[in-house]
Amino acid sequence: MRFLVEDVTDKLENDCLLEALTGMDLGLVVMDGGRRILLLNAQLETYLAAPAGVLEMGRDFAETLRFCHERGDFAEVEDCGSADDLVALAAVPREWSLAPVWAQDRCLQLRGRPIAENRFLITYQDISTHQASAAAALDSDRRLLDFAEAGSGWFWEMDENYNYTWFSNNFRRRAGTKAESRYGKNRFDLIAEFANDNGEEIHRRTLSERKPFKDLITRPKFDDGKVLWFRTSGAPFYDQNNVFRGYRGVATDVTGEIAFRERAKSEGERIASAMDHLNETMALFDSQDRLVFCNEAFRALNRKIIDLIVPGVTFEEVIRANMRTGYFDGVVTAAPEEFIQQRLRQFHEPDGPVDMILGDGSWVRINVQLLASGERVLAVSDITGLKRAEADLHAAKEQAEQASRAKSMFLANMSHELRTPLNAISGFSEIIQQELFGPLGDAHYGEYARDIHASGQHLLAIINDILDLSRIEEGQDELEESENTFAEVIQACLPLVRERAVAAKVRIELDIAADLPTVMLDLRRMKQILINLLSNAIKFTEAGGYVRVAASVEPSGDMIIAVSDSGIGMRPEDIPKALEPFGQIDSSLSRSYEGTGLGLSLARQLTEAHGGELQISSEPNIGTTVQIILPSYRVIMPVQHLG
Repeated sequence: MRFLVEDVTDKLENDCLLEALTGMDLGLVVMDGGRRILLLNAQLETYLAAPAGVLEMGRDFAETLRFCHERGDFAEVEDCGSADDLVALAAVPREWSLAPVWAQDRCLQLRGRPIAENRFLITYQDISTHQASAAAALDSDRRLLDFAEAGSGWFWEMDENYNYTWFSNNFRRRAGTKAESRYGKNRFDLIAEFANDNGEEIHRRTLSERKPFKDLITRPKFDDGKVLWFRTSGAPFYDQNNVFRGYRGVATDVTGEIAFRERAKSEGERIASAMDHLNETMALFDSQDRLVFCNEAFRALNRKIIDLIVPGVTFEEVIRANMRTGYFDGVVTAAPEEFIQQRLRQFHEPDGPVDMILGDGSWVRINVQLLASGERVLAVSDITGLKRAEADLHAAKEQAEQASRAKSMFLANMSHELRTPLNAISGFSEIIQQELFGPLGDAHYGEYARDIHASGQHLLAIINDILDLSRIEEGQDELEESENTFAEVIQACLPLVRERAVAAKVRIELDIAADLPTVMLDLRRMKQILINLLSNAIKFTEAGGYVRVAASVEPSGDMIIAVSDSGIGMRPEDIPKALEPFGQIDSSLSRSYEGTGLGLSLARQLTEAHGGELQISSEPNIGTTVQIILPSYRVIMPVQHLG
């Protein structure tokens, strides 16, 4: 503490003043009529945090005030004016106070008063904590009101007699009515209707017992007769003496929600009525597995336990009750409890429809759909007819397969019986044709013998093709593989078709690379493939045309054998039919050519038996190309020697 001693009396007065103010949380300064500082305490120095020379004994306190003013301490004080105005105020010989000022993060309350002749006392009180609390409370109140005004609801208050005393601003915007028109009116006098049965009775009892209430929906009365619905919540409040003073709460307009509920209720009733007319069984269970709704079909399905099928019954209770009635007799192959747990797992973790046969022999398909709300929709369809149709179809398929197998086995077993007489016909006709036992005596006998021989050979070829197909279908035809040069295979086939080509005036051309590798194949079967393809090509090529045989190895290693002709060709859409057994294209031109239609089908079957593929491309009046693609693993490439 620093002070100026003018005389012993002043010192005694100062000591007494300081002793009186000791322990008070105040910063103080005493100045004379010339505003010179006579006395100040350390608390003031702490509050103002002024540099040396600005605040000291004997100095004009006006300089301190100017320093603080320029620093911005008084920036938020209304009507403070300039530093000179502030200095003039400090010397006014009467009590005064300033609005709180901020000095170095402290909120200070300034007060001045004369204390003796030509002496003046100014005190600085730190009210930072109080100011912060008041600001926080004000901010909280403002925030609460802001939230209320920004939202769709409003606040209200009523006294201990349930008369309204206050509404927040949102009430007028939402209700379209001035709040003042409802002040002093009793709550119950302003309610036209409660949404719930016995709503008024329950609400009166709640208020009389001073209990909070929540989500009470009512329709208020309005002078203009408009219809609105409010949801209201409130709680009682008491004064400092714990005396009941009324209720405070919040309300929102739920007119749209109530209208939606009514529409949903109406829609729900219509949907329920419609679902009752469905043959499919439908039921809705909540997230706790309790029944919420079911249609008549569901009740009919559970007719043995119909008294139990009411809202609130659990899915497990339904299953167990049906188990006790024998509903699942003949269905349960495991222990009863194991079956129940299995059905519960299928209900809680559905992974698709479940087909089940019931004790009466009928079949049902059960679907469980999990909803986002946690609810489950159970749908049960009667599929007895479908199951019977499936059984009939399966039986018919088995019957057809058995018939096909019997046909194939019959043809395979009739090989000897069919071939023997045909060989005799062919043999005897050949003897007659060659007159091995002398002249026949008449030229007609030789002609007839040639016809018999030709017919027998033709019939034998047809039967051989049929039998070959049947053996392939039965898997009885195994390949006898050997390493062959393809040029030799072609040369072995040409003599068998050359005479036919000459007769048809069709030339045969070869385009076979000289360095073709050898290939693993069944020589007899490959000759059969090529003869069939060459015979077909010659048969459908007009005089003057050509049949070309080409062979090459692709970069992939596959060998491609192509038989091309300049014949009548066919439409691309007719190719699949031409590949079927006995398939012939139904056109006037193709009917002019004899044959069973087994050639291409047999060639394809034998090619696929080699692991290959037969492809056909054709255009009417342009010609046909048939490609045999043998896989690379059958092609034996020559070993390359490094020199």
